[in-house]
Amino acid sequence: MSAMEAGKQLTIIGFGSLLSEKSARSTFPDLTNFRLARVHGYCRVFRHPAGIFFERGIVPQGSMEFSSLSVEPAAGRSIVVAVFETAGLDLDALQKREEEYDLVTTPYQQLDGLEGNGLMCLPLKNDREGFVQRWGEDRFEQSYGRWGLETIWGFGSDSGILPCPVYLRHCVLAAAKAGEEASNSFLDVSFLADRKTSIRQYLEQRPDIMQTQPPESLINRYNG
Repeated sequence: MSAMEAGKQLTIIGFGSLLSEKSARSTFPDLTNFRLARVHGYCRVFRHPAGIFFERGIVPQGSMEFSSLSVEPAAGRSIVVAVFETAGLDLDALQKREEEYDLVTTPYQQLDGLEGNGLMCLPLKNDREGFVQRWGEDRFEQSYGRWGLETIWGFGSDSGILPCPVYLRHCVLAAAKAGEEASNSFLDVSFLADRKTSIRQYLEQRPDIMQTQPPESLINRYNG
């Protein structure tokens, strides 16, 4: 961890909405050295629910459109990511913010060729059991159970879980702001839970998603 915490800073790898420096600064206002990089051996997948989407009222009623974004190993693939440092957040605080993930030291290669290591969010091991072991049953109930969710990472490829429209639009806009290479990476190396349908293909089927506006109170939060 010393390389990522040198000078009491954390090096963070963002693969979704954090691709936009504007969006990243809304979460990490004191970030420094924002740059783009590539992480090899991974793809993005919309495969797990986010309780915050229910809490904020952005899940279409009666739908399975409540998925957030994660990454998983994928041989022969790579993703464009954002990398930055932040001194205003310690490791424990970051772990609490990213409660459903493990923070894993991951190598990256900047688009200018420089290499380094950062913290990237990977699915928390052992699903609900792992979450409860780390945070307790009450926190699981608060984050997931009260919305009728019994699992975080247990939605299979045929489960029908789909991206939350407001959040997906947010990520697409963030990637577009990061430039063509980042945008193409997001559209072509991000998949639905079936691991077959790319986000580019999905948006061709669902053009309405890019017209889906967040509630007025969240316009700045979910606008890339």
